[in-house]
Amino acid sequence: MKRLKFLILFMVVILILWKLLSKEDQNLKGFYQSEMIGNHIIQMQIREEDNSFIEWINNREVDKGTYERVDTNLYRIKSNRQNFEVELKDDNSFEIVISKLNDGKPINMKNVSTNDTPFSFGDRFDDVDKYKALLD
Repeated sequence: MKRLKFLILFMVVILILWKLLSKEDQNLKGFYQSEMIGNHIIQMQIREEDNSFIEWINNREVDKGTYERVDTNLYRIKSNRQNFEVELKDDNSFEIVISKLNDGKPINMKNVSTNDTPFSFGDRFDDVDKYKALLD
């Protein structure tokens, strides 16, 4: 009986250690989206294949550039308009700050798809500059 308890306890400890040690590294990849911030929604597509990103506000393309992995869950986003770092959380989300939105408070970007196939919302909008100005 004592031996059985020890064996069960040993197996539980091994399973817990295995789960902790085999935790897969997450990669910044796919389509991320915020909740509504006032009248705005932020979206980003992160492409692992060429380390690129595109950012949209209300489906208007406002920025694009590249990113690089700095550390395990830390990434540096770089473009002509902005440079910042994001830390990927355990739930594959990250936070960004856009000073002119949400009173400069962090905006949570949730991963809604790991598909990083390029796409576009189109260029049918004539007010894109208004949305790009939110990043200034």
